[in-house]
Amino acid sequence: MFVAVGLVSLLIIGGLLFWQPGVKSTRDDPPIAPDVATIKVELSPTERAYLDALGPITVAPDPDWIPYERIDEQGKFVGIAADMFDLLAERLDVEFAYVITRDWDQAIELSKAGEVSILPFLNQTPAREAWLIFTEPLLIDPNVFITREEHPFIFDATQLSDTTLVLPSGTSVEERVRRDFPNLMVVTVPSENAVFQAVSNRQADLTLRSLTIAAYTIRKEGLFNLKIAGQAPESYVNRLRIGVLKDERMLRDILDKGIATITPREREAIINRHVNITIVQPFDYGLLLRIAGILAVLAGIWFYWSMRIRTINASLRESERSKALLIANLPGVAYRCRFDHNWTMEFVSEGCLKLTGYPSEALLYNRKVAYNDLINPEDRAWIWERWQAASEQRTSVQLEYRLITADQREKWIFEQGAFVYDDAGQIQAIEGLLIDITDRKQAEEEVYRVSIHDDLTGIYNRRYIFDRLQTLMKEYERNCRDFAVVLIDLDFFKTVNDTYGHQGGDFVLQQFAQLLSSSCRPYDLVGRYGGEEFIVIALNLDHEAMGCLMKRVRERLDEHTFVFEGQRITVTFSAGIAASSEAGVGFSIETLISQADKRLYDAKELGRDRII
Repeated sequence: MFVAVGLVSLLIIGGLLFWQPGVKSTRDDPPIAPDVATIKVELSPTERAYLDALGPITVAPDPDWIPYERIDEQGKFVGIAADMFDLLAERLDVEFAYVITRDWDQAIELSKAGEVSILPFLNQTPAREAWLIFTEPLLIDPNVFITREEHPFIFDATQLSDTTLVLPSGTSVEERVRRDFPNLMVVTVPSENAVFQAVSNRQADLTLRSLTIAAYTIRKEGLFNLKIAGQAPESYVNRLRIGVLKDERMLRDILDKGIATITPREREAIINRHVNITIVQPFDYGLLLRIAGILAVLAGIWFYWSMRIRTINASLRESERSKALLIANLPGVAYRCRFDHNWTMEFVSEGCLKLTGYPSEALLYNRKVAYNDLINPEDRAWIWERWQAASEQRTSVQLEYRLITADQREKWIFEQGAFVYDDAGQIQAIEGLLIDITDRKQAEEEVYRVSIHDDLTGIYNRRYIFDRLQTLMKEYERNCRDFAVVLIDLDFFKTVNDTYGHQGGDFVLQQFAQLLSSSCRPYDLVGRYGGEEFIVIALNLDHEAMGCLMKRVRERLDEHTFVFEGQRITVTFSAGIAASSEAGVGFSIETLISQADKRLYDAKELGRDRII
């Protein structure tokens, strides 16, 4: 598997009682981590006496910080933090009393007032150090930039301009963002969910949130127009700790003893339980070789460096888990391929089967099928040309094209990718993301179809007809390509409505529209002009030829029987024709329509059922 860092560079892309002062509540959920029963922390008699005197330890969690912590519908404290506190309660043999607040701001106020001893899962900041001391981190989680899919990748947030960043109110990251990124306009909203909805609904351009929260929210809320567009600087990594009142240093030290017993494996299991992901650990052979070289050079001081390398490796494994979590929760397929005509895949994420119908192994190194074979043949040439141009300009690529799946269905794909270069500046590979946009394309097509057709009759509407008339005018001015227009009005239609009601009138309009469309040529434009009026635009016809076409329509109308609720309705029409060939030099659409309208009026004045 390729090193996940490249993908990050490109895609940069997891009961309670109601509390009042003086009332305490406790969690009674059973411990859930696999090793709880086998680990107990030994405390000194002094520490045990301190805990006994302290009694239940009051904790004020954030009621709406999913998946870290929240208060569920039954008033219970749940989430990643809740599971970790279950571990601490069991291993330290302590009791936590959970205080329910309306929001995080109220939890902060209770802590400042000394009414609760602990705030769980928060970053250590100078402002909070005014009244809190902090344990060792319970969880390390990087922050990432989240944008809509059309936003370019963020390599340096200090270079952004006219950009709005949204954050939940009361978070530690807000003060740092305002300090480090004065170029960004920062707005706040009440909750985490509101943050992601604001970006999705274009009320803000981006947000900066933890990788776990981003992966969880994008998947849970179905916000697949969002992506992870950049990784925040190292200083923005969330080191989530327990905040303890300054006067309770012994409590902080006791909690640290419990935190030290929580293994990376247990942390991973807790995160997976709430984010619902599978963490895959890619193996970095390049890193292994570099570490081996360092060990060979520093063999003489092995004892010193072994401890140092052990620490480094733990950080790297945590980073690899984070990156694997990111890939597993991407709304699509992450890939790495060669820049060749087959787009030979060197890595494809697990979403490949759902997207293409082929498992990832089938595409790797073209074992069973090449990715190019899946691309619609009509799209292959221009896709290659776009990538060729990008290689010359050294730019990233965004494409929309069609794939043919294993079961021969056609899907629309959005691809965003970029080249990976070696130290010499030569193209090494392409890394990117594939997203299924078939539903979006179908919705766009349906919206377009509805926007150009008349709701009642199903033929083109007046707006679309006039758009096409503008195009025909330009062609006429360039190539003198003749066309003719006819306005048609159903005779005595008000009588039909008065006699048979509007349902009867609608029936006649629908039937006549079908008859008119079927009588014209496939490439003629047939539309509803308004009310009982229709319009036909015919290419390469003069006034006389259009008259013959309308006579054919009248003949078919005479042969057609309109029967509504058992009653026969007689329908005739009057028509006025105007042709570009007779309009003279410099005519406009308005003059052509006016001429046809005047002839329609003359036809009705002469007794109706006429074509002029």
